[in-house]
Amino acid sequence: MGSYSITDLDDLFSEAAETERRLPAAVRKQKMASWPEYLRDWKSYGWQDYTPRLSPATTKAVDRFELALDLGIKHMDKDDRALVWLVCHSGAFNERGPRWTKIGRAMGLERRIVKRRYEQAIIRLYYKLLHS
Repeated sequence: MGSYSITDLDDLFSEAAETERRLPAAVRKQKMASWPEYLRDWKSYGWQDYTPRLSPATTKAVDRFELALDLGIKHMDKDDRALVWLVCHSGAFNERGPRWTKIGRAMGLERRIVKRRYEQAIIRLYYKLLHS
């Protein structure tokens, strides 16, 4: 598996959460036989707001995503795995990082406790990898 530091593991799971968001949807939306709504005016071109899409995931990012899944499944218990993915998805594409307060409210815990549990889960994974 290689030698990873604690920060490498944190970065790996954060990158994996972003990669998961870049992957195509598992279930495709059904195409409907209807016309989109549009304005009937010659000046109406561009009247909708443009929201850019995420670029697709690279092959290296998908490989690292699979590595993160493998590490999580083989070396973490269910609670640690759920917490790590929740935190990483919360911080995906967010400049300020994970939303500790929002996660804490959802779990019924204080934000510092959630952060401490996340750090402990990553440290436990690090030591399991170190001794395997």
